[in-house]
Amino acid sequence: MWSLNLWLVLYTWFAYWLLYNLPTHHWSAGLIMITIPVAWMLNFIVVILWLFARPWRSWLSGIVLLVGIGLFGSRTFGWNQIKEFTGEGIPLKVFSYNVKTFDLDLPTLGTYPSSPRFRRLANYVLRVDAPVKCFQEFYTSTISPDYNFFQRFRKAGYPYSCILHPENYQSHGGAFGMAIFSIYPITKWGREPFEIPNGLLWADIKVGNDTIRIINVHLHSMGIRLGKVLETDQMNEVKHETRGVLSALRNGFIQRDAQITKVQQYVRNSPYPVIVTGDFNDTPYGVVYERMRRLLPSSFEEEGHGFGFTYNHIPNFIRIDHQFHDPSLPVLNFETINYVTDSDHYPIMGTYVVK
Repeated sequence: MWSLNLWLVLYTWFAYWLLYNLPTHHWSAGLIMITIPVAWMLNFIVVILWLFARPWRSWLSGIVLLVGIGLFGSRTFGWNQIKEFTGEGIPLKVFSYNVKTFDLDLPTLGTYPSSPRFRRLANYVLRVDAPVKCFQEFYTSTISPDYNFFQRFRKAGYPYSCILHPENYQSHGGAFGMAIFSIYPITKWGREPFEIPNGLLWADIKVGNDTIRIINVHLHSMGIRLGKVLETDQMNEVKHETRGVLSALRNGFIQRDAQITKVQQYVRNSPYPVIVTGDFNDTPYGVVYERMRRLLPSSFEEEGHGFGFTYNHIPNFIRIDHQFHDPSLPVLNFETINYVTDSDHYPIMGTYVVK
């Protein structure tokens, strides 16, 4: 057990070093880095076991845990309190939500069922109090009044909008991908589709006398299908599903690393202060998250509350939806709205001060 403890400590230190220094963007490094929470849990179990067996040996994993909390605690848990806006400037709420096509089964397009889940989702996103709303896995159609979200958002007071695939909306009357809606004027916008449904969508929004750029992103999926692995009772099928998860994870790390490079280019080239939001499909211990937080402050780390888990599916204890902001747009509050459970993600919302 002591030998296993030493190997565990060495592995955890190696993961710390990779995350702290980011010496490489290789997919294998990303895989090791995202296992840091698992390493913490194992070290905690080892500490408890040693306390009952040989207490003096518990110090090794204990030190590893303390160092990890000191280095990476802010990206894990938010101790911040909700603040009220006081002072100069305009408070701006930026809402972001992966709505999973509003519970619509895309292979059966043309049937547009109005399920209770759809109605709850639609009513919530239309009524939630936020001047700027960003969506991933968004769907709109001119065929069905219920799914004609362009029209429904206009009636709800959001006259300005842009989508990732306007050509599909113009030619087929329906579009799947990403969208931004705003009560403030959108003076300019642009897009860069990745593979469907992923991409990058940006909008320059005039707030008062100032202009800011909102960048909505949806990066390649993590490829996690642990539910299938856990539901499978045949060993051959378990091996097959496990290989599928690992292969998808590897491909996801490679794809997201290339995609975040493009996101960083848009941030650096922006003539205005930026807020980047969306479904990054990467945890706070991944390469993508670390590259972004080295460019812009993380809204969760500055004003988040609790663990802020955003994935409403197995494994439920991960945060893969994030917001990053320009320092000139200080964040007042950031929250994960985890009581809205009609998608496989929870919505997130940050409140910023446009001075």
